Amino acid sequence: MDKQSVLISVAKLAKMIIDAKQTTVLTGAGISTESGIPDFRSPGGLWEKYAPEIYGNIHSFLKDPTKFWEMAEKIAPNIFNAKPNPAHYALAELEKINMIKAIITQNIDGLHQKAGSVIVYEVHGNIERLICLGCRSSYPKKQVIKQLKKEKNYPPICDMCGAPLKPSVVLFGEDLPKFEFYQSHGLSEKSDLMIVAGSSLEVAPVSEFPILTIKYGGKLVIINDMPTHMDKKAELVIMGKLGTVLPLVVKKVKELLKNKNN
Repeated sequence: MDKQSVLISVAKLAKMIIDAKQTTVLTGAGISTESGIPDFRSPGGLWEKYAPEIYGNIHSFLKDPTKFWEMAEKIAPNIFNAKPNPAHYALAELEKINMIKAIITQNIDGLHQKAGSVIVYEVHGNIERLICLGCRSSYPKKQVIKQLKKEKNYPPICDMCGAPLKPSVVLFGEDLPKFEFYQSHGLSEKSDLMIVAGSSLEVAPVSEFPILTIKYGGKLVIINDMPTHMDKKAELVIMGKLGTVLPLVVKKVKELLKNKNN
């Protein structure tokens, strides 16, 4: 999209946000790539290098967790060192001024919270804690990293029972965390506006959330730098970088609110 088209679309979205009774944002990997975190699914993404059936599957993990940890050792520094970008801060600002209800995210990096967002449902888990697959003990990330640096043994094991530890992220073959899923499902039904930001909408069941919003009479807006299969069902599609588009949306929303209150 050219700059003028983006500005026209931004103005339209800003008005939709102000007019909506409840807006939910669904974010995917595209919002974090601008923070230096590689995408998994796009061409040249991590799944081309690390076959998901070997490195990202719970059944493979249970058979041989060292494969997962080989991948984790390579990609974890990018995630751990990443900082929120303007898109994350823009969504946090929209929440702060009560223009969005919550964020549903497929990302595991915690960047929304680091940017200041409060109501965030991490439907694919997060990297902040690790769970023992034996006794279900929970360990903070910092403790496990310290252990790995000292012992350099993969996989890290539980101090209580000796079973392997797994980050609290959802691998292929695992169910989504129940609380986060049901909260997100309910938000999708009740929201009269859902903004999809940086998601290809290819991964079920998260890809069904926008469909629920439409089914219950809500409107869908998609902001992405690549087309999605849901574009034709969206009220508005903005093609562009989220770190550019979302700050413009915040600016326009504040401008319209100021005019409305005067």
